[in-house]
Amino acid sequence: MEVFNDKELSIARYAATGMTAQEIAAAMCLSTETVRWYRKRMLRKAEARNFAELIARLKDEKII
Repeated sequence: MEVFNDKELSIARYAATGMTAQEIAAAMCLSTETVRWYRKRMLRKAEARNFAELIARLKDEKII
């Protein structure tokens, strides 16, 4: 799995708590589309099928 930057990891941590893209965007002062773009980028980096799988892998590897 590729290394994620700080912003990507922050988004993953928020998502792991159950926050939606809109809630994450508000918390990070980003647009919802920017959060969605980061999520897609993370999926490509990790070669994950969906964001739930990515979050599970990040937790298993103790990255988040």
